[in-house]
Amino acid sequence: MDFELSEEQKDIQKAAREFARGEFDPDLTLELDQNGGFPEAIWKKAARLGFIGTHYPEEFGGQGLSLLESALVIEAFCRGDSGIGSALSVVDLGAELILKFGSQEQMRRYLPPLVKGEKRLTVAFGESEDDKDLSHISTTAEKREKVYLIRGLKKFVLNATLANSFIIFCKKSVEGWLPLIVEKDQDTMEVHPIDKMGLRMIPSGDLYLKDVRVSHENRLGKKGEGIDLFQYFHQVMGLRSLAQALGVIGGAFDRAIKYSNQREQFGRKLSQFQVIQHKLADMEVGLEVARWLTYRAAAEFDKKEMDPKPLLVAQIEAGKRMTWAVDEALQIFGGYGYVAEQEIEHFYRDAWAIRSLLGTEEELRDLLSKKILGKG
Repeated sequence: MDFELSEEQKDIQKAAREFARGEFDPDLTLELDQNGGFPEAIWKKAARLGFIGTHYPEEFGGQGLSLLESALVIEAFCRGDSGIGSALSVVDLGAELILKFGSQEQMRRYLPPLVKGEKRLTVAFGESEDDKDLSHISTTAEKREKVYLIRGLKKFVLNATLANSFIIFCKKSVEGWLPLIVEKDQDTMEVHPIDKMGLRMIPSGDLYLKDVRVSHENRLGKKGEGIDLFQYFHQVMGLRSLAQALGVIGGAFDRAIKYSNQREQFGRKLSQFQVIQHKLADMEVGLEVARWLTYRAAAEFDKKEMDPKPLLVAQIEAGKRMTWAVDEALQIFGGYGYVAEQEIEHFYRDAWAIRSLLGTEEELRDLLSKKILGKG
């Protein structure tokens, strides 16, 4: 059992951290967060340097690495900034579904533009507050001679206004739950943007589909594999969100240390007060716990036969550690932490949005208990 990252993994981690330090300008971060903008130039540069799609096969433009290496990049980016890091982490959301279930032609068509920073992909699944409830899917895909006609509504779609393509899950039919790769169509798709408290650099929206025409060749997976795609997507989404959460914990920790070493009260640095020292010590513990739970979950996933329990354990614990860590950091900053110019302010808001992506604690505990008791 080896708890050390390989030299190659350490190099990837170092390169991602250096990129974040060099490119994530605090003034730009504040502007993008307040205006709900997307870090377009940073995304394109990250793509040129190979930080997007690192786990894609080389024949499709990637580096042929594992999802663990991809998680290291997401972690480093989110540690640099929760908003920019998270925005970069979801520009190719759903790519793993094409990698696992897609045809060679679909992989050749959709993956290289994602790696190059030319196109963005996302997944449109949920139609209710519970995006894991299959029973609430009412979007239909009517099969015609050469195309499917899609009608329905998808809610809370990440990157809804930016994505060039969507993987859309449609209602159960003779072909089962039907995932289709759909190009953006201005005439038959209507996006209603949603304003959010956190993750404001990831534009979300409701997607209205009005007789969207999709070729039969754009069906993702074989007949009857829809439920497998659904389960696989939520596993991958859980891993991506875990890497985000880990980065946010580290970013809050970094900023708390820096501030406590600068700020003085009663003639002493904050870091000289025992209560602050204990907060930082507890944050370090939380960071280490979340790190190894996340790395283990990613490593298990890369084995191709993942036991879902490590992922569920990590989602529950890392989610709690993240929101606790940003809260502790905000307390160290005091009133200044509530000011928008302080980065910890949007770290705090983003953390709660990421925790919602991880899943509610009650839902995750239900799933874990079923696995423990052999009922799921």
